[in-house]
This record gives sequence, C-alpha cells and structure tokens, in this order.
Amino acid sequence: MRPLRRHATTLLLVALTAAAAVALLVLDRGSVSTDEAERRKKHLIEAWRPDEITELTVTMAAPGAPRTARLTRGEVDDAGQRPWNVEIDGQRYPADEPTVDQLLGTLEFATAERRVSAEASDPAALGLASPRLSIALVMGPRRERLLLGGGAPTPPGAVYAEVAGRGVFVITKQLASALDVPPDRFRSRSFVPYVAAELSGLTLDGDGGSRRFSRAPWGGGRGAGFRFAEGSPEGSGVRVSAPALDLVLSALGRMQAEAFLSEEEARQAASSGGPRVTLTLEPSDPAAKRGLIDVGGACPGRPDHVVAVRRGPARAAACVPASVLDPLTEEASRFVDLALVAAPLDEVAEVKLAAGERSLELARAGSEWHLRAPQDRPVPTETGRALVQAILDVRATRLLPAASDRAALGLASPRATLRVVSTPPGAVAEGEPLERIETLEIGAEQAGVVHVRRLEDGAIAEIPALAAGALLPSEVSLRSMKVFDFTPDRVSALRIERPGLVQRLRRTGEGAWRLVEPTGEGLAADSGLADELAELLAGLQAERWIAEDAGQSHGLGAPRLVVEAELDPAPDPGGGSTGAATRAARVALGARSGAGSFARAGDGAAVFVAPPALEAAAGRLLLRRDVFLVPPHEIARVTLAPRGAKPVVIERSPEGFTIAGAADQASAAALAASVRDALADLRAEGAVALGEPERRHGLSPPRLRVTVELSRPQAAPAEESDAVPPRAPVGSFTIAIGAGDAFRGTNVVYARRDGVRAVYAIAQSRVRPLLEAAGIAGD
Repeated sequence: MRPLRRHATTLLLVALTAAAAVALLVLDRGSVSTDEAERRKKHLIEAWRPDEITELTVTMAAPGAPRTARLTRGEVDDAGQRPWNVEIDGQRYPADEPTVDQLLGTLEFATAERRVSAEASDPAALGLASPRLSIALVMGPRRERLLLGGGAPTPPGAVYAEVAGRGVFVITKQLASALDVPPDRFRSRSFVPYVAAELSGLTLDGDGGSRRFSRAPWGGGRGAGFRFAEGSPEGSGVRVSAPALDLVLSALGRMQAEAFLSEEEARQAASSGGPRVTLTLEPSDPAAKRGLIDVGGACPGRPDHVVAVRRGPARAAACVPASVLDPLTEEASRFVDLALVAAPLDEVAEVKLAAGERSLELARAGSEWHLRAPQDRPVPTETGRALVQAILDVRATRLLPAASDRAALGLASPRATLRVVSTPPGAVAEGEPLERIETLEIGAEQAGVVHVRRLEDGAIAEIPALAAGALLPSEVSLRSMKVFDFTPDRVSALRIERPGLVQRLRRTGEGAWRLVEPTGEGLAADSGLADELAELLAGLQAERWIAEDAGQSHGLGAPRLVVEAELDPAPDPGGGSTGAATRAARVALGARSGAGSFARAGDGAAVFVAPPALEAAAGRLLLRRDVFLVPPHEIARVTLAPRGAKPVVIERSPEGFTIAGAADQASAAALAASVRDALADLRAEGAVALGEPERRHGLSPPRLRVTVELSRPQAAPAEESDAVPPRAPVGSFTIAIGAGDAFRGTNVVYARRDGVRAVYAIAQSRVRPLLEAAGIAGD
C-alpha cells in the first residue's frame, strides 16, 4: 500500500489531465474552427457535419395543436446504410429517405438574404414568438435550432427566420417553401411491407376470385418463381405465368401512399365501395408477420386513387393509385402459364432435343452457340437464337389436368423429349449459380394436335400439330437463315399469284417497272412497291427453319401466295456476264405462323417461317399510288359536290385561289388554299380492288365528288399495254370519295378516279381538308 500512497498524487494528476483532455476534445468538437466559419459565413447554420447528424425534429403549427415529426438515425444495416425512422403522434414508422435527404440538403446550403439588426428583432413583431415552423438538429455535441416566423417586406414572399445563437435573418420565399415540410411527408411512401424476393406466397381474394400462389422449387426471378397453391382451373402446382404475375408484383411496387388517412377516413371510404381485393403476403422469414392489405373504395378528394388499408404487420391506411387494381383483379385463368418452356432466351444455357436415335444438342458460350450433337461445331449466333426462340414461342392452346390419361394422349411412351437448362438470375447455392432444368415429353400427333407433358409441374399441354416441329430434333433448324442472296438489280421480272389474281411486272431498260398483268383502263405499275418487293426477295431471311419435309402440311399443299422473281445472269467479276442462264427465285407461303407464314423456297422441301414483311409487300396490288395527285399550278377550278348538298366551287384568280361567291374573302382564301394543298398531297396508301367498286367501298354514290378542271390538258393515266394506244390528254377529271375504313394500320377512305379501273385507299388525314371545305364532318 505504501508505494500506492506514494504515487497517489501522481495518479490523481494523470486522471485529471485525461479528463481535461476528453472535455477539451468534446468542447473542440462542438466548436466551429476558423476555416469552417470562413467557409460557411453566408450560411444560416455555421457548422455542417453530416456524419454526426443523429436526430432531426420538425414541428409545424396547426389548428388545435402543433404537429411534430421526430426523426432519428438507426444503426448501420446490412447494406451499410443508417436508415432514418420517424415518430409522429406517438407512432413510429420508417422514414421517407428522399424527403429527409432533401430537407438536410436544404439546411446545409441555406443562406440568408440579409441579417436583421438586434434593435429590430422583436420576436412578437416578426412572428417568431409563435413560429409557424421549428427545426431542431442534433449534430454530435452541437444543437442547432431554426424558427420560421412571419413575412418580411422584401423581397416578395420573404420570411423572417431565427437561428439560435446567431440572430434573426430574412430568407427567400423559395427557401422557406423548401423548409416547410409537413410532418406526414416524412413517413415512407412504401405501403407494401415485403418485396417479391421476401415472399414465400401471395394470395388475391375478391374481384377475380381466389388466387393463391406459392414459391416454386424451380426458382426463377420475380413472377417466374411461383406456382398455383390452389385456385387454378388445372389444379394445384401448375406453373404461374411469369409476365402475368410480374404485373401483380409491379402493381405492389407502385402501391405508394400518396396521402395517409385516419382510421375514420378509411372506414368512411370502405363504406362507400368497400375493398375490391384483399392481398395476403406470406413472408419467407418464419419470424415475420403476414401482410394483409385491402384495396378498393373511393379515396376522398382523389378520383384517380383508391383506398388501401394495411391490417398487418403494422396498421395503416392511405390513398394509392387506382391503376394498381387492374392486375390484382385478373381471373385465375389469366395467370396460367401456357408457354411450354418458361426460361427467357437470355437465360437459356443448354438445349437437348431427342427422338429415338436422333438428337440435337446445343449449348451457349457467352453470346455464341455451339452444337454438341450430332456434330461438334460452332453455330452462327442468329441460327442458335432462332432455334431456341422457336422452342420458347410454342404455347399451349389449353392445359389438361395432370391426372389425365397419359396413355390416351400418346404420352405413355413419348415420341420425343426436350430438355432446357437455364440459369435464373440470383439463384445461387454455395456460391455457385443454380440451374433450372425443364423437361418436356412430346406425344404423337392425334387429330391435328400434340400433347406435351411439362415434368416441372406435371401439366399436360395441348398444342397444334404444326407447332410441334420446333420441339423435334432436325438439322434443318441449324441452316443458315439466308434463303436467297442476290442483288435486287438482277430481278428482271416479278410474278405474284394468289387465289383469283395474278400480277406480272417486268423491268424496263431504264430500270422502271411495267405492268404486264392485270390489264385495265389506267392501270400502271408502282415502281417503288416493285423495288421494295425485289429487295425483300434478294435478301430474304428465314425467321426459323421448321422441318426437312412437311409434305402437304403447313398449308403448303395449296399456298395462299406464290412469289417468283426472274433473275438476270450474275455479272462476271471481270466486267462481262457469267453467261449463266436466267433463273428464278420462288417462294410459296402457306399457313400463318404467328405474324409470319410457313414457306418453301424454290423446289426445296424444307419448310421455314417467312417474315411478315414479305407477305405485306407481295400481298398488295402493285399499282401506282399517285393517280390522284394534281400539281397546284395546273388547277383552274375545283368543284366539291357533297352528296345531297350544294356544291362548293374553288377558282383560280390572279390573287390566288378563292371560293366563288364567298362573303368573307379572307376565310375563303384560306379554305381554298387548304384544298389546293390537299390535292397536291393526295397520294394513296395503295390500291385495294380492281374493276368496279364493291358496296362496302361506299362509292355508289360517293360521299363527295371532286371535279378538277385543269389550266391545260394533262396526260391521262394509261394502261401499260402494247395493244392499247395512249389516250388523249384530259382537261378535267373527277375523284370520288367513299366510306371510311382501316388499311394496313392506317385510317383511310376509299376513293376512285375516273379513267382508272381500281379502288384506292387514301389516308383520312389527307382527305379531311376536302371534306371540311365541302361541309362534311370527318370520320
């Protein structure tokens, strides 16, 4: 004890020194350094240390009693963040992080317009004795407090503000508005307690019936990872359509609280319409509570919103966008997955098709594909993608119950199997990506249909027999996508045949096109349309190859459309001709396949899917579309004669076009100019029929007759036939405008010009000025 007593004084001095150092450190942390004070001398808050901010209290004056939001910062979470929580009216909620960040940013950079002198700083006179807003900030050892009072005389909208320990200032209207955040705004807008990755199950009850989904063992992101627990017409366990369930999950993400409601407001809203659907969210964490949300009922004062009442795990009521209801009220049948393979293209890693001794095995290596069987070789990227996409595109017309008689459906001994391996994003086990394996058993064709069993969920799909080819091993599916490869300028003639019509065109020496067939008054070829078809044929690519030889199936026994191109010999690299004989490129289009068509090329037996652009180009009349165009400088007079009404006459004068007999010449001139411009822009979308118009065209009689008198005779449209001599120029012609319709995605009216034996479709937007000038209401 003696040594201890001998050093007691020394130990006491050391302890006092340490305590003083700690106190000095604390005081130093609370003080503002010279550099900091210089940097922030124009700011309202003279020190700003964001890492030390732990508490923020906002109190706003309100009728009856002020409302306060007390925000506190939590500990570091798994994401390395320190989330904010807010306490309002004794209840604690997660805070809306963007709103908190925005207010802190405003405080950090808040500056004053000017300082108010101490003599003029009467708190009562400046509205600071009963401030409309109070903001308190805990920043380490420092305590900051800001009050907003009444309005200042200048600048307009300015407000008095007091900073504790610094004095009174005038701040701008914009700064005051940014600081003026109602306490409820600090509550997180997120209303749904769990995200998709946290769910083991999801139930929808109400409009649309009862639909219960549970997490499936095969994994998969978002909606791809669920199956029916019950409520499916085909029984439990059936795979849920990923796109359909993704719409539900997206709706949950959009279920943000636009305004929170009191319990009384929520009860009143429920009585005015009640919930339309109840969501039950089953969390994967067994310790977490189930989420229960009722959605539906009119939201007070917000017509585009509905009421959502969360009954668990924490009770709340809010207005949410009404659009969230649409996917939540779909019937169970809309959620049944009719796709045979669920994996998206970019996740597929391997494909194996097998039928007896025949097999085809394809694997992905990055963005490239490699054939493993029957040979080992690389496969062009577009060919590999086309083969896999063809498989993914096959969809069932319906699903049969898993308990169906498999023997009766041709599935007791399947004729083929398909195995698809994919790697869903985020699916890992022990650090390695998890593989999803989907296996299909393909039965024999029965009366035009094929039954396929999905082993993943046991469902039995019924598909059209024509679609089954994509599920069978065939090396034709690995052919190059290029069907033809020649230059368009080698096409010297075209022949297009469809039931009841043959079109033949031949290229002239100048490169234009001449119509050989059909023949008729005023018919001529449209070189632009013919060039487009020649170009499509020259570089024709298959969307995918289907079968080596499908016989007379796929609608190719009696094709809907046959296109032939006569080709000139290929030029010799030395500058001359190769001397090769003229040959033809031929394509026959059969039954439709999605947007495209099954097709054969030349005399080959292999079937491919032709792109829809080929039929769009070859399936129309290749007739001139400019037969209605009139150069404005050639117009002398235009007579608009609506059915059953007085004609309107537009005449050319030295001052321009005007309406004869019009009282208001200025308005008449503007209307006449619109007619002139419309006639100069009256290009048709295309010809729709040959010969006399049909009743549906509305041309007997027409809604409007437009008679155009020319200042000098114009060459009449002439038939392109050596047997028909050119007709004499015409001094006038008439355009008939008929019924409205749709043509190739455009709203049109049917029209006809005298001297041309064809009916055309013209866009309504081009004809509207003529109809309006004639006093006819547009379509």
